[in-house]
Amino acid sequence: MNPLILRRFWQTRQPYAVGLLLCACVFWFVPTGYGQTDDVSQLIGQLNDLDATVRYHAADALGKAKDPRAVEPLIIALKDSDTRVRNSAAQALGKISDPRAVEPLIAALKDSDGNVRWFAVDALSKIKDARVVEPLIAVLKDDEPFVNCCTLSIRGNAAWALGYIKDPRAVGPLIAALKDPDIGVRTSAIGALGFIGTPAVEPLIVAVKDPDTEARQGAVEALGKIKDPRAIEPLIALLMNPDGDVRWYAVQALGNFKDPRVIEPLLAALKDTSWGVRESAGKALGEIDDPRAVSALLVAWKERDVAVIIGAVSFFIRRGEPGSEDVLIEVLNGPAGTNIAQRLLNSGNVKLENAVQVWAAKNNIRLNIRITSMPGGGSVKWGSKP
Repeated sequence: MNPLILRRFWQTRQPYAVGLLLCACVFWFVPTGYGQTDDVSQLIGQLNDLDATVRYHAADALGKAKDPRAVEPLIIALKDSDTRVRNSAAQALGKISDPRAVEPLIAALKDSDGNVRWFAVDALSKIKDARVVEPLIAVLKDDEPFVNCCTLSIRGNAAWALGYIKDPRAVGPLIAALKDPDIGVRTSAIGALGFIGTPAVEPLIVAVKDPDTEARQGAVEALGKIKDPRAIEPLIALLMNPDGDVRWYAVQALGNFKDPRVIEPLLAALKDTSWGVRESAGKALGEIDDPRAVSALLVAWKERDVAVIIGAVSFFIRRGEPGSEDVLIEVLNGPAGTNIAQRLLNSGNVKLENAVQVWAAKNNIRLNIRITSMPGGGSVKWGSKP
């Protein structure tokens, strides 16, 4: 064919060729997005399946997809006849965290199944809407002692959720929850009050005088977590309480403050009649860089006050005084040796490590040799701070 004719044919057909190419590109890229859209639509359709297991898995998958189109169908699924489906729907709505689900989830707090109520609480905590506070406060009175899904009770989960939301309206009810017979609820309430922080301080200062032991101790622990300076004097006053447990909690809380006012009271606590108080005071003072603390701890060392030495063991390891290993080994071989064995084993001091190996073999105790961090100073090395 004549080249001129071919050229004119291409020039004439070029726009059509480009158009066909663009169409091909569109069809090439569409399937992925289209397939995803279709997957969500199919899952929504499966919420109406006759098989409850299919509905359960569909709700779970929709939660993972976090597609806003699933919110209304999942809200309907909150009323499914099968509890597993209702559980899955509540969890899914929490993952999507759409405000449209707030009122239906609040209604689910009255579901006949405890697991559904638990997951509804969890979902509401993730949405963090002002409307959820009062309903969650009401859940603090839920009478379900145990749910199959979780180790934390519904009340405990509600307390935790209120702390996560950090609304001051929850302070009073959470302080009341410090008296709950369930330790999980009390622990959650302490943590929640710590999260709420400043608005909880004054009510907690009042609560440290509560005649109820659990409420009083919980209030002290919460104040230690918040670390507001207003709490220091009330906590110091508790060191004169005749109850050793109250004094112990007070020392624990004061140890969290980096304030010069706590040093003298903690020094006095080194002479307390309670072993636990002296141990906690030793630990707190060992973490304070103050000459008075150093002097007092060295006196306790010379006097072989085992409680203080155990509490301040990380302090003594950091100092790494030549020849001081014998005292630590003496404590190791005493009744409370398990309290310091792991830290001595990871101190980097060969003499101490060998002593712990002998002690562990003798007592048939297995320890981890290569722990680099643990509560109480597992990573502290010998002589790291002369």
